[in-house]
Amino acid sequence: MDIAGAMNSANYGMNRASEQVSQASAEIATAPGRIQQQQQDIAPAGAQQATETASETSQSVNSSNSLSESMLNQTVGERMFQANGKVLETADGMLGSLIDVRA
Repeated sequence: MDIAGAMNSANYGMNRASEQVSQASAEIATAPGRIQQQQQDIAPAGAQQATETASETSQSVNSSNSLSESMLNQTVGERMFQANGKVLETADGMLGSLIDVRA
């Protein structure tokens, strides 16, 4: 792979990672509202239930899994961005060394 190809690949990877972080952040930001809405849908109006049915427990677990998955995706996106930044930094250093050798 040539230096330009490495730079293009790193740039593309950084853009994809940035999109992943943005999407995961949006999902995390809307999660409390979704969880609260699900809890309101589960509980009857004006009544407090001491126990949960299997369906209610399943919905609660799915909400927390969704939030956990979004947080994981955000962290993965951040790491991808950092890794692609290192590739770009290395390619830039290589290009600088080539220019110095020719000069």
